[in-house]
Amino acid sequence: MAKNEAPTIGVKLFVDKEKRKVLFAESDKEFIDVLFSFLTMPLGTIVRLLDKKSQMGCLDEVYKSVEDLSTEYFQTKACKAMLLKPLNAASSHCCRLRINIDDTVPRVVYVCKDTSCSAHSDNGISSIPDTVCKCGKVMESFGQCRKYDGDTETAPAACSEEGVFVKGCLKFIVTDDLQVAPASTSLMMSLFEKFGVRDPAVLEQQVVQFSSEKITCLLKRSLTSKQPLTEHYFDVPVPHDDASLGTLAQDLNPKQEDGDEERLGNLKIRVLQMKNNSALLYAEVDGDFVDCLFGLLSIPLGSVMKSFGQCSAKGCLDNLYKSIDGGAKEFVRQDCQSVLLAPKLPPWFGCRASKILQVDELAPRELTINACFSCFKIGRFSDCDRCHRYDYSRRYHICTNKVKSSKLCEANPKIQIGGSEKGDAYVNGKHTKFVVTDDLRVLPLSLASTVKIVSEAKIQTSNLVEKEITLTKSQVMELQRAVLLSRNTLSSVLLPPKKIKKLNHLRY
Repeated sequence: MAKNEAPTIGVKLFVDKEKRKVLFAESDKEFIDVLFSFLTMPLGTIVRLLDKKSQMGCLDEVYKSVEDLSTEYFQTKACKAMLLKPLNAASSHCCRLRINIDDTVPRVVYVCKDTSCSAHSDNGISSIPDTVCKCGKVMESFGQCRKYDGDTETAPAACSEEGVFVKGCLKFIVTDDLQVAPASTSLMMSLFEKFGVRDPAVLEQQVVQFSSEKITCLLKRSLTSKQPLTEHYFDVPVPHDDASLGTLAQDLNPKQEDGDEERLGNLKIRVLQMKNNSALLYAEVDGDFVDCLFGLLSIPLGSVMKSFGQCSAKGCLDNLYKSIDGGAKEFVRQDCQSVLLAPKLPPWFGCRASKILQVDELAPRELTINACFSCFKIGRFSDCDRCHRYDYSRRYHICTNKVKSSKLCEANPKIQIGGSEKGDAYVNGKHTKFVVTDDLRVLPLSLASTVKIVSEAKIQTSNLVEKEITLTKSQVMELQRAVLLSRNTLSSVLLPPKKIKKLNHLRY
C-alpha cells in the first residue's frame, strides 16, 4: 500500500449471480473487528456519520433538535457538544482497528490555561470542548494524551493471533444478514443446504476492498436492510427515508402498572390529542422528559441492543449482536465480551436516559504527570521537564513549587459556573417548557409553535382534548424504544393500539 493511500480490508464474497444475491462472505479478523466496533458507537455518532439519515425511527429528528436548540436550553455549552459528538468509552480499542470510521478524537485534553486559576487545587481537565473551569474560564485545547491512569482497556499481546475484539488466525464467515461464525466444514455444508447450492462451482467468488467510506455505507445498509452485503455488491441504492413507517410491528403499549410502580420523580406531561384517540399532535413537557430523549444520543449501540434487542425496524445489526454470545463467542476475546454486549458510557455521560436503561458509566479518569500543574499549563505534555530544571549558574530552580508531580482530574462538563447540582442532566429545564411532536421534533414552548402544529394538522379544535399523563418507568422505556423503531413515537406508546392515525410530518 502506498504511503498516503487509505487503508482497505479485503473480503471475499460468494455470489449467486443468477439470483443476484451474496450468500455469505469470508474474511479475516480485521473485518470482523470493524463490524463488532459498530456496537461500541454511541447512537449520536451513528446519526452524525450517516449525515442524519440513519432512518432509525425518529432518532434523526432528535439529533436535529439538539442542533437547532440554543445553548441556553442546556445546562452548559459543553452539554450540547457531548450530545452532538459523544465520546466512545471503547475508544482505546477502536483506535487500533485497521479502519475506524468514528472520527471522534477521544484523547484531546482541555485545560484552563490561567496559571493563577482560583481553582488551581482541583487540577481540572476535560475531554469535552467548551467545558468551564470552576474559576469561570472556558478550558482550551491542550493537545492529546495517550493514556489515563486507571484505563482498563488494554492492548492485546503482540502476536498475530490477537485482534482488537476477536482472536485466532482462522477465517470467519459472515452471512448476508450479518451472522458471524468461524469458518468450518459443517457451517459451509449447512449454508449450501440452506441456499440450495448443489454445485459450489456455480458460485462466483469476488474479493471486495472495503474502505472507510464503504464501511460507513455498510453500517447504513445494516440499519435499513436484511441483506446489506448483497445490496453493497450489486450497488443497490440505499432507500430514501420511509416516511410511511408508522406504528410498530408489535404492540408497545405497556400493561397496567401496579400502584407502587416507580414514578421516576413524577414525570408528568400534557398531551394534545384527538378526542377519539386516533391521533396525538404533541406533548408539553419539561426538561426531564427531553433529557430522556436527548440522552439516547450518548448510549452505545450495544447497550441499546441489550435493552431492546433492535435498533432499527428494517436492519439486521441484532444478528451481529447475537453472534458475540452465539456462533462467534469462542473467538471473541474474553476481556471484550462486556465491551461489546454491554458497553459503558464515558465519564460524565450518564444521565436520566442511561439510568432508565441501566447503562453503567466509567469513573472519572485521572492522569498523573511528572510536573506541577502550573508548569504543565506552560509546557504542556511535551515540556513537563520544566518543573525540574535547575539553573546552576544562578543556583535556583525555575519552578519554586515543592510538589513536582500532579494528579489531573476529569472535571464534570455539565456543572454550571457556581452550580451545586450533581450535574447529571444535559437539559436546563428548571424553568423551561418544551413542545415535543409525535415524530419527536423538540421545540421551546411558544404560542407560535403550538398554533403551527395544530393548523398544519388540519384538525378542528373542537375535536381536540388536552390530557395530563404521569409516566411510569415502563412507559418511559417504551418511549425510548419507540424512538428507534417508529415514526410516530408518542402515539405508538400513549394511544390505544390500532387507532393511530398517520399525520403528515411537520417541519419547522
